[in-house]
Formats: sequence, C-alpha cells, structure tokens
Amino acid sequence: MKRYYSILIALFLVSAIGFADEGRKGQAGFQFLKIPIGAKQIAMGNTGFANATGAGAMYWNPAGVAKNKGYEFQFSNVSWFAGVSYQQFTGIANAGSIGTLGFGIQYLAYPDIIETTEEAPGGTGGTFKPYDLALILNFSRQMAERVFFGINLKYINETIALVSADALAFDIGLTYNTGYQGLQFGFAITNYGTKGQFSGSGLRRFYTRPDGPPNQTPVPVLFEADKFELPSSVQAGLTFEPLKMENVSASINADYVVNTFSADKQNLGAEIGYSDMVFLRAGYILKTDFNETSKGNANFGIGVKYGFTDDFRIIFDYAYADLGILDNAQYITVGIQF
Repeated sequence: MKRYYSILIALFLVSAIGFADEGRKGQAGFQFLKIPIGAKQIAMGNTGFANATGAGAMYWNPAGVAKNKGYEFQFSNVSWFAGVSYQQFTGIANAGSIGTLGFGIQYLAYPDIIETTEEAPGGTGGTFKPYDLALILNFSRQMAERVFFGINLKYINETIALVSADALAFDIGLTYNTGYQGLQFGFAITNYGTKGQFSGSGLRRFYTRPDGPPNQTPVPVLFEADKFELPSSVQAGLTFEPLKMENVSASINADYVVNTFSADKQNLGAEIGYSDMVFLRAGYILKTDFNETSKGNANFGIGVKYGFTDDFRIIFDYAYADLGILDNAQYITVGIQF
C-alpha cells in the first residue's frame, strides 16, 4: 500500500514538470478559475493544499473535503476591483463507508458594460452583463489511516453578451498526514479538461456585396472562434505545527504552484489559534500576477469557530488581500458544521 501511494505522489511531481510552460502566458481562457476563494486560506497567503478541510477545501484540494466527518455548508463572497463580485457556495455530506459527497457553485459577475459595434464604436445605447459560472461535484474518501483522496468534476461556462463557451474539467488531490507535529503534505492537479470555444448569435454578421444590386438581401455569415485551453496547474504544499498546547496552537504552511499559462507561485502562511475558537492568520505571496515588480503581496485575517453544541458549529472567516496595482480585496466566508 505504501508503495502505491509513493508512486501516486511521484506522478504528481512528474506532472508538475510537464505542466510548466510559462511561455504560453495569457493564452488560456476561463481565468476566473484561478481567483482564490475562501477567506481562511487567502488570509494565510493563498496556502492550503495540505491543511484545507471540509467544504472550504473544495477549491484548494478536493482530498481535504473528506477530513470533515459530518455535514457542512459554506458561503464565500468578495467584492473585487472594478465592481467585479465573486461568490462560492459549497455543501458536503459524509456518506459513511462510501466517502464524502459535495456540491459547489462558483459565480463571477461583472458590472454592466456598454455595448459597441463596428458601426457604433462609441456605443449603441445598450449594455450587457458578462458572467462566469462553475458547477462542481466532489467525491472524496479517506483511503488509509493517514491518506485522503478527492476528485472534483466541473462544468464551466462563460457568457459574454450573445456568445458563450463551455468546458468540462476535473481536479484531483491527495493529502498525507505523517503523524509527526501535524506535518502534512498535499498534492493537487486542477482545471484539467476539455477546450472551450465561443459560439452564439453574437458571432453572426450580415454582409452585402459591394458590386451587387441596390436591393440585394444581406447574406448572414457565422464566424468560428478558436478553441482555447483551461488554466491548468499542479500544486504541492505542506503544513507543520511547531506549537500545539491545550489552548494554543500554531501552524505554518508553504505551497508551490506550477501554472501552465502564467508564472509559478510560491506562497507562505501561518495561523495561531486559541481554544480552537479564535484564529489569527497571515501570509505572503512571493510573486503575483497583480504586481509589475518582483515584490510580493501580504495577506492577513481572522477567524472564529463557535460550537453551540458538540454537533453544531458556526464559522466566520475574514481576509484582507493586497492585490498590488489592483489595490486590495476583502473576503468573507461563513459556514455551519453539524
């Protein structure tokens, strides 16, 4: 069994080498899939591939979903720059010996955009409202005493005025708990799937022949858009607990992300908890897409987990993220466990 997991981890690492191709930067579509969601992990510098748990792990590492043995619902919201808003809803349910089942929705909404055409470059007087959507099904399971496995299946849609594109994708993840000082390792491949292609009546144009008769009927022409790939990535992370006392705990996270169509990322994060109720978090992103220099960005936040009974808890997490040239964003996540 140990040999099997060693081979699986090795495949993740080999995949990271094959995925790395920064020369194709900016060529992928569905970029909203790269926007982090979940205030807890964002406060720790976007780290969490090893220690994300429950419903909040669905974005970071689907294997972490199986670490919750009950039911959980979470809602996350962020008001991003330029009036863009991003929401995620996730729900998970433990199915006993089968494993854990989950469902998630990610929705990115843009503000109204003025419609322009070739004939009216200054605007037609109308507006349109683009959006991005991902529907997620999750299955995760504890495979051994210290090994967790998970997979997400995704339907992805992007709609812009009268055109839209769809794709199918999956995430696959694995976590391993060494049993020593909370040392855990996490590996995940995300957003790997079919290519997208825009289609719809917005790609149709009507043309008349310059040498044709004055009363000729315009001929409809439908343009075919090029196909585009998903923003796939391979991720690895670890978490370590240098301090764990009766009422005080501390953990340190480190993640490395290899992206197919953008620069690789190295993220660091830490959390200090008191009585498993109040948490202070901070993190640092060594390199971001939002900064014109090599300088990184810092995140921080707080969390509260309160149990009304042993079987019912509420969760509130807040994160502040420095987005460099894009100013900042504030993230909120609320949830219940029962």
